[in-house]
Amino acid sequence: MSLSQVSANTIAKEKQIQQEIFKAIDECQNIVFNAGAGAGKTYALIEGLKYIIQEKGGNLTFHNQNVICITYTNIATNKIKEGLGNTKLIKVSTIHERLWDLIKAYQKQLLKIHIDKLKEEINEIENQLKTEVNFQAYRDLTDKESFIKLILENKDNYYKSIDRSAADFRTKIQTFLVNHDSLLTNVSYFKSLVGKIFSINNYKNCLERIENEEYKLVIYDARYNSDRLHKMMISHDTLLEYAYKIVDKYDLIKQVVLDKHPYILIDEYQDTDEKVIKILNLLADYSDQIKHKLFIGYFGDTAQSIYETGVGNRLSVLHPDLTNISKKYNRRSVNKVLNVINKIRKDNIEQESIYSDADAGSVGFYYGNKDNIDSFIEQYKTEWNINQDNKLHCLVLTNELVAKYNQFENLYRQLKTTNYYRNNWKSINTEILSHELSKLGTIPNLLYRIIDFKTKITNPKTPITDFISQNIYRDLTFDQLKKILAILESINGDSINDFLESIFKIYNKTKDESCNKIIKELLELDDYTFDTFISHMLTQLFPNIEENDMESTRKKIIELLKVDYSEYSSWFNFINKVENQDVVYHTYHGTKGEEYRNVIILMQNDFGRQGQNKFSSFFTKRTYIGSLNGEELEKFTNTKNLLYVSCSRAIHNLRILYLDDVSCFKEGIKAIFGEVEKFDVRQ
Repeated sequence: MSLSQVSANTIAKEKQIQQEIFKAIDECQNIVFNAGAGAGKTYALIEGLKYIIQEKGGNLTFHNQNVICITYTNIATNKIKEGLGNTKLIKVSTIHERLWDLIKAYQKQLLKIHIDKLKEEINEIENQLKTEVNFQAYRDLTDKESFIKLILENKDNYYKSIDRSAADFRTKIQTFLVNHDSLLTNVSYFKSLVGKIFSINNYKNCLERIENEEYKLVIYDARYNSDRLHKMMISHDTLLEYAYKIVDKYDLIKQVVLDKHPYILIDEYQDTDEKVIKILNLLADYSDQIKHKLFIGYFGDTAQSIYETGVGNRLSVLHPDLTNISKKYNRRSVNKVLNVINKIRKDNIEQESIYSDADAGSVGFYYGNKDNIDSFIEQYKTEWNINQDNKLHCLVLTNELVAKYNQFENLYRQLKTTNYYRNNWKSINTEILSHELSKLGTIPNLLYRIIDFKTKITNPKTPITDFISQNIYRDLTFDQLKKILAILESINGDSINDFLESIFKIYNKTKDESCNKIIKELLELDDYTFDTFISHMLTQLFPNIEENDMESTRKKIIELLKVDYSEYSSWFNFINKVENQDVVYHTYHGTKGEEYRNVIILMQNDFGRQGQNKFSSFFTKRTYIGSLNGEELEKFTNTKNLLYVSCSRAIHNLRILYLDDVSCFKEGIKAIFGEVEKFDVRQ
């Protein structure tokens, strides 16, 4: 068995690197620890945490202090917790969870920031109404206040009419909005106008309630990733914004954080949002200013920066004067794989295995076409004896193929072809296909919650606490809970569309307040009717649609909701990484942090709209990288990092099938992978 005999020489050198981390901890010297894929960054971080427990634990306990460990994903959080065992000294969590834990007690300060945010939003909307061409008819009104009053007084009638055809909608609105025909010339523009008026009114009402002390708390709920500012609810991105502002503005809060948490360690720093790095730099600067001991350790690898939201290689700019510690010893892959990934990254970190028996496994690069995919995979299923205990992981370049092989092709296509994702195509990979719920887009997140709710209420073994929040069930008697469960279990429907219709029917018929609270928590709408839900979907997925497209667009939403439920279930399993098949298909990005014994990578010139000739360009330009700069260098680096992350997932066997002609850049491929062969089905 390969990768089982640790080299005494390399393990000694690895331990020496770990000693450098321990020394930095002792001296409160802020560090950045860089190590290649499979080098054991998380292992080094866990060892650092264990050292703090062992050497500093007594002092931390005496002063009622603990250590913050920030991770990028919930999977990483669980891995670190498992590595540490049972300890109360280390707080391991994702950045959003930890930031909220740090600032949620400072509601007085958060209220001030929230008030500023509300005022900014009002000013922005009012500026849009004053300048954008779509609102010229509104600007021409001589009595805007009367119009606004009429709209606000007839809000319920508006929502009841919103999903009608343009002609019916116009007729219905004219029953209460007389002498305003100029505004209804374009129904789409009118709806956009009314939406902005409702938003301004909501924000002003919220400001008034804050002033009257009706609203006293800013709320962050990790289940949702869209703001409900007028209801005092903030999303993931807004949490980062508020956290930075509150730490920047209030020295007392910086002092409290430093007093409670003298050690802060960050896993996968290259994927961390820029605001988080700025927060940590503020803490570091303030600790120097007040002569307070603080250790900050960043653990990661710039060559694995593949997300646009991450800080990438800008860490030293945002947080200067860090001590660099690097590690080249690999704990994952055989030498043949290491040889390939070293040639891909081609920088100051050239990895070598810690194992003396790493000369095993295989790497191969082939070219063919899309018709070869199934044969290629079948060949290696046989050759590598693929089964449930020895899976094959296939990395697919395009999202379409990932959706196809994971059985939710139609669902993906329906979402992808909406106006929102046509205009925000770069967001598709994270908003539709991310394994982290916090990164799913507004509508994918909503659909996920609905599927999750449907799955749980139809499974009699699901604990009630899994689908009813504590703030609802804690005050209920057993009989009341039984009644609610009976109501919820009566919700039915084979499709998402039918299931939602059943939900709204029950919501509007039942008099059980707790049951309706559950539905409100699930959907988070302004009004609870099926038409309002469709309108919400329209607004999010087809913003600013033309009047003539309203009816056809509504049909597209219904088609989306009526996609066979098996596809929704398959997508749900994909998001949750439920891998029941012998062959598992991933996006390139979705494999970050994972490792697999057997890997096949499907590669081609085009990367959808994200780049024509993405990889062919990389293999061509690799020989003259020194002459690249600006946007050209940025694109090259992005492709290099993506290829590096993908190939470095392999432990033992790695194969690439390139689905285009490679003759023009064959030498660039050979420089990394060696021989390039045409794929032929072996008899």
